[in-house]
Amino acid sequence: MKRLALRYLLSVVIGLGIVGGVSKIVEAKGIDSDDSVVISGGGGIFYPFNGKSGFNAVVQAAGKISPQERLGVELEYRNYETELFNAKDIDTQSYIVRGIGQYFFRPHGISPYLGLGINFAINVFDGDEIERKRSSINITQGWGFGYGIMGMAGVEFPIGSAAFFLEGRASGDFQLTRFKNRSGKNRLRFESLSGLTGMGGIRMRF
Repeated sequence: MKRLALRYLLSVVIGLGIVGGVSKIVEAKGIDSDDSVVISGGGGIFYPFNGKSGFNAVVQAAGKISPQERLGVELEYRNYETELFNAKDIDTQSYIVRGIGQYFFRPHGISPYLGLGINFAINVFDGDEIERKRSSINITQGWGFGYGIMGMAGVEFPIGSAAFFLEGRASGDFQLTRFKNRSGKNRLRFESLSGLTGMGGIRMRF
């Protein structure tokens, strides 16, 4: 678990570095400091392609690099069931740090938008449950290091200095997991944790 915590902290540090880069871009472009930073919070349903749906929660910080462009970082949590090691319905939690870019089709008012993200993740799963369903496998660690890409499409509705948003996402997420086979040899397994997300939330401008 110490290694898990260290790797997740490293991911958070990377995310903070992205935030620092966004701040420098904003300053370099001379954008007015009013409303140049946008903080978002939201959640919804995550549906894995190889499993059962669960919930997600997201906190996002982005800086405006133009009236219609934003660049930032977000932290996402997912709790769901998926297929791992050919064993179905394995309880899984994903802790994700993601760099994101968003383009808004209108600088003001109700605006649809598109976005792209690149992420790193720590995925924690129930290794005992896998071993009960697959007796030939010995799980040496109950977590895997993940990475992926994500596309998003949404619409933002302004409410005074805040905004409400609705968003759909499609993500390609993958992980590497270490295990031992029946002969006791260490192996690495490549798994897909890809899926769809529908969510909504609130954005505040500062």
